[in-house]
Amino acid sequence: MKSKRLVSLVKGQDRYQNVYRALELIKPDLEPLKQKTNILIKPNLLSTTNPYANTHVVAIQAIIDFIAENCDDFAHKNIVIFEGSAGAYYQKSSTREVFARFGYFELERSYNNVTLECIEDCSGFSPFEIKSIAGREEVRLVDRVRDFDYIISVNLPKTHDYAIATLGIKNMIGLIKQEDKSLIHGLRTPSAPQGRTIFTFIPTWMISWARRRASRVVNLLFKCLPAYRKGVKVIHHNIATLAKLVWPDMVVLDGLYGMEGNGPVDGTPVYLKLAIASTDALKADALGARVMGLKPEEIGYLYYLNREGLGDISLEGLVGIPLKEAVIRFRPHSNYKIQRLWR
Repeated sequence: MKSKRLVSLVKGQDRYQNVYRALELIKPDLEPLKQKTNILIKPNLLSTTNPYANTHVVAIQAIIDFIAENCDDFAHKNIVIFEGSAGAYYQKSSTREVFARFGYFELERSYNNVTLECIEDCSGFSPFEIKSIAGREEVRLVDRVRDFDYIISVNLPKTHDYAIATLGIKNMIGLIKQEDKSLIHGLRTPSAPQGRTIFTFIPTWMISWARRRASRVVNLLFKCLPAYRKGVKVIHHNIATLAKLVWPDMVVLDGLYGMEGNGPVDGTPVYLKLAIASTDALKADALGARVMGLKPEEIGYLYYLNREGLGDISLEGLVGIPLKEAVIRFRPHSNYKIQRLWR
C-alpha cells in the first residue's frame, strides 16, 4: 500500500548531524509528535562489548535535541529510553550495565525529562501467541509499552543470523521478556516435548557464549541442523506478529556504520556514512534494506507486513540524496543461502 509519508536519506561523516538532518527532512510528517507527551525511544543494545553492534548514544542525543528544538512543550514531555539487552541476559550481565558501558546515563544527566528504563525492572508482561518450530507458543510483551503514545525505534543496518537483516521493526523484539526471545527464533519449545531439538538441551546462553568465541564453528553447525532451517521460516512470521502489537511511530536508522557478514553482533563494521528516518516504519526499513544491497521483498517480515498493508516499501517520498549514492552491497551472513528459504 503506497503511503505519502516521507523517508529521508542523508550522507555525511558526522553521526549527530546525519541523524538531525534526516529528521529535518521529514519534519512535515512529525507534526503529531508535538501533541505527544510520553515518548519511548528504543535503541538496540544487543552487545555487551561491541560498539559496532549497538545504537550509538550520539544518535539518541540527536533525536532528543531535535524534539527539544522543534516542540515548544518539550519540558513537559516524558522521554524514556527503554531496552532489554539480549546480550546482557545471555552473558549474565544486565541492561543497566550495558547502558553504563556505552554512555547512556549521560543522557539522564543532560536532560531533566529523560530517564533510562530496563526491562529487568519491569514486573508486568502480557502473553501473545507466536509460531515455533513445533507449533504454537506464547511469549511475553512488557506492559510498560502501553504507557507511551509515541514510539521511536533507533537501530543500525545489520545482517542477521536468522532474519537476513535487522533494522527498525525487528528492534521491537527488545520489548519481549528476555528469556522468551529465543522462542521468536524457534530455539526452544518448552510446551512441546515432542518438538525437542538440540536447542532443547543446550541453553541459549551457551550458544551465545560459543558464538562470541567460535562463531564460524557455530554457524557451520547451525547450517546442518533441521531446527535452524525451520527457525528461519518462523522468525519472519513472529517479527510481523510482534510488530503489529508495537508498531513504531518512527524509525531512525543511524547508518554511520552498519554491520555485514555474521551479524548482528559478530559481523564486520561497514562505514556507510548514512542516516535514514521515516514515520512509515516499513518504508524506513525497506530503504535500509536497499542500502545494504537487498530487495525488501526478500526479507520475510518486510514482505508479510507489506502484504498486510501496514506500510509502504516503495521509494515514493524519498528526500535527501539519491539511493544510488548510498548503496553498499553488504556481504551477507554465512548462512544466507539457507535464510533465503523462509517462504
